[in-house]
Amino acid sequence: MPTQAQLKVFSPAKVNLYLNILGKRADGYHELETVMAPLDFGDEITLQLRKTGLVLECDNPNLPTDESNLAYRAAAALRAATGIEKGVKIVLRKRIPLAAGLAGGSSNAATVLTGLNRLWQAGASPEKLNELAAGMGSDINFFLAGSAAVCRGRGEQVEPVPCRLSATVLLINPGFGIPTPWAYRHWSPPLTASRPDVTLLRRGLAEDDLDAVARGLHNSLEAPCLRKFPVLRLLQDALREQGAAGALMSGSGATVFGLFRDRAAAERAAQIVREQFGPSLWTQVTRIAGTAR
Repeated sequence: MPTQAQLKVFSPAKVNLYLNILGKRADGYHELETVMAPLDFGDEITLQLRKTGLVLECDNPNLPTDESNLAYRAAAALRAATGIEKGVKIVLRKRIPLAAGLAGGSSNAATVLTGLNRLWQAGASPEKLNELAAGMGSDINFFLAGSAAVCRGRGEQVEPVPCRLSATVLLINPGFGIPTPWAYRHWSPPLTASRPDVTLLRRGLAEDDLDAVARGLHNSLEAPCLRKFPVLRLLQDALREQGAAGALMSGSGATVFGLFRDRAAAERAAQIVREQFGPSLWTQVTRIAGTAR
């Protein structure tokens, strides 16, 4: 079989529709139950075959391109695990904001793992790829699944779930990031259990019931993040005022999102919210990947 010289791949963002922290584990991680969905919006990665060496280039100068980058680490891990001696130049066209709660780094790592497995003809099994993913981060296994999923443990235990939600998603980032360790460090168990049951959300996703999904939205990390950054609550309120059926912070923030019944309503809301909060606000209208149009 002839060897490909280059491969272009899409690296999607995600939103957490449900994130419930069950407690802190002995290993320092938190036990989670979260429902995540991949989006039609994301980064673009070009993998260029080299004889030797790993090189990462990115059009966002704020993103490190050394061994600390998850995409680079994914390439190094796959090469070490398979004994491949080939190299690669990874060209990352970054569109997902950094430290935004959209898991751009984890998505890049998963995309590099699957893309290089093809480009290098490495022959790593899905089980091996998931093993490598679990060793690098909490959300990478989710992206390997390629669909909406309930994730447990620290996020590496992935159960794909049916998702037919046809709603439009409006992402809003206020222009700053929230480091994930900070958000988890400032989380504390709630005094009363006020979260919705995850089965409500799962049913809404399976039946394309936007109202049920909106009622089922939950994020345990909102409490510390909204206390520290009250603009996030104001953005959610603005989304609801503009017709969003539901609004939530994704992951550890700082991106918030609103769920709208159609794209036109979401685009109107994006324009109005930018006018209210300033043109530096980042917005993106998208949908959940793979759902009916």
